[in-house]
Amino acid sequence: MISTSINSDEEELKFEGDEENEVIALPVPQEKRAIRTNSSDPEIESLHGKFKRGKLILQSPFQRLFVWEPVKASRLIESALLAVPLPLVYLSEEANGTELVIDGQQRLTSFFSFIDGTLDGKPFKLKGLKVLPELNNKSYKDLDETIQDKIRYYQIRTITILQDSNPDIKFEIFERLNTGAVPLNDMELRNCIYHGKYIDLLKTLAKDSDFRRLLGLNRPDARMQDVQLVLRFAAFYHATYLRYQPPMKRFLNRDMESYRDISKDDADKLRNAFRNAVQIVISLFGESAFKRFHGGTETNPNGNWETKQFNASLYDIMMGVFWNKDKNRVFAALDALREGFIDLMVSNKDFIDAILIGTSEQGKVKKRFHLAEALVDDILQSYKKQPRCFSIELKNQLFALNQTCALCQQQIRSADDAAIDHIQQYWRGGQTIPENARLTHRYCNMSRPRNE
Repeated sequence: MISTSINSDEEELKFEGDEENEVIALPVPQEKRAIRTNSSDPEIESLHGKFKRGKLILQSPFQRLFVWEPVKASRLIESALLAVPLPLVYLSEEANGTELVIDGQQRLTSFFSFIDGTLDGKPFKLKGLKVLPELNNKSYKDLDETIQDKIRYYQIRTITILQDSNPDIKFEIFERLNTGAVPLNDMELRNCIYHGKYIDLLKTLAKDSDFRRLLGLNRPDARMQDVQLVLRFAAFYHATYLRYQPPMKRFLNRDMESYRDISKDDADKLRNAFRNAVQIVISLFGESAFKRFHGGTETNPNGNWETKQFNASLYDIMMGVFWNKDKNRVFAALDALREGFIDLMVSNKDFIDAILIGTSEQGKVKKRFHLAEALVDDILQSYKKQPRCFSIELKNQLFALNQTCALCQQQIRSADDAAIDHIQQYWRGGQTIPENARLTHRYCNMSRPRNE
């Protein structure tokens, strides 16, 4: 299961479950798994020049604004003056000809900041030097030209991952180089690797006010998990669940790669589909959207809604089955649809299994989508015929009159945990009319023998 807990203090979505520990399988020939690289030893001046011309990207939008303290940056400069070899810098060649710094951002930032005279917006003077203490409190301009040259012409080994490298292996390498104090998660890495028009669109959609309301957020998630949820919707929208191939990580990566430079037409279609789904889901479930309804048990027939965690598998299907539905038809059948989804969550064992265990397996993904689509299509197609579900209005009326379960004779604690049971069962020709209705626990209704 993937579920998401919402931290009300930091408003940060935290994912946990099967998909967090996925290993990307690579069922491709050995010769196609190659990472093509280029090694070189450029001088700091050369790298600084590329940076100034916009050809070397130090800090992509995904990266947290962190800069080394002046003492640490100063000691790096001292190491260069002492000709001490520094760790490798890893770069990634981009489609537009630029190079993106994957590992080594802080080292290069320290060099460039010292040459430019400011670090994090403040004058940068050397401090804390132990081997060359006579240089403390001096800026780059204060140094003799011979010392400046040692910095300008210092060579640092770089390895550039070339553009045509295998994308799956490339993503794995980015992950392994991701060794910061707070490692980047998968979505933050995607924001780096696939930066462009598509990621900008996903971020914009994540700011939708109704979508934030569904997630319980007042501002963007600190770790981009809200953007990842938009990506999940987009990936299933583009590929459909029928073409889903596990693992989920690679499925999402493929979508990012394919639509990185998304066209205006495709962007407009995705935007409209996303908004249509969000508006329908918020009308159906409100704050309970994407959360499970837990059915009662034999010892305690009272069920309840999950309050803190929401289930990403439910998110996939709720968003995925409504993006192309006519809102007028859906709104006419809201009561039946809501009842139908709650019934799936408490009584359909195949559905429950598909949203809780091994959720990224191909069979589980197809199973939950198939069951949800069948439910929605059946309700929308037959809604004007003899309805199977009683109305919410009737249920609320019965609940207000008497909160006792007609089957177990115990109190029903909430209207959502109540079900209206056909006294003469529907499959035997029982009509969906008030005279044939009685209020029960969902659990009791589900447990009622069907051969009465």
